[in-house]
Amino acid sequence: MAHVFNSAKAPISVSTHGFGCADSSMFEYLGFGENKKSIMISIISSERANYIFDLAEEKINISKPGKGIMFTVPLTSATSFLSGIVKKDDETQPKITKEKDFYMSSEHQYELVITIITRGYFQDVKTAAISAGARGGTLIHALGMGAEEAQKFLGIAIQPEKEIILNVVKREDKNKVMNAIAEASGINTQGRGIIFS
Repeated sequence: MAHVFNSAKAPISVSTHGFGCADSSMFEYLGFGENKKSIMISIISSERANYIFDLAEEKINISKPGKGIMFTVPLTSATSFLSGIVKKDDETQPKITKEKDFYMSSEHQYELVITIITRGYFQDVKTAAISAGARGGTLIHALGMGAEEAQKFLGIAIQPEKEIILNVVKREDKNKVMNAIAEASGINTQGRGIIFS
């Protein structure tokens, strides 16, 4: 995927790693041999996204089970510097005419549910999400920032070691998944989780 993003000359991209959290039978079905995942995040125009999806399909057959998952999330606001970079990139690149229906649907059938919890409570989130209809997800280790401000606002101690769990779920399952996670690991539990989509 790094080669795909480099070939596409995406102007702003970051790469990190995470861990898959689908149950083992799901891993077997999808052909995942390893639990460790690479995560690529890029801020690009929708036209550039079409091009990167095309490249990913051409280079690694991303639409086949076991190859990974790609999705876009609309950017609703950005600094002028960032939006300027994306706009300039869009203007300087050749126009792309090829499109594939399997990735750029005008109807959003899926939602990204993001859970941030205290490190060590991932299993609670995984169990709750899967029991409510999620098919898996990705775990990213992180450090919390602004703990003093959060503690003042919430009135509870916030631990800096965090886990971020990303679940792409069917739109009709989103509320059920979010409610299950909140019940198992929400802000009033030991996990001190916050959940948004």
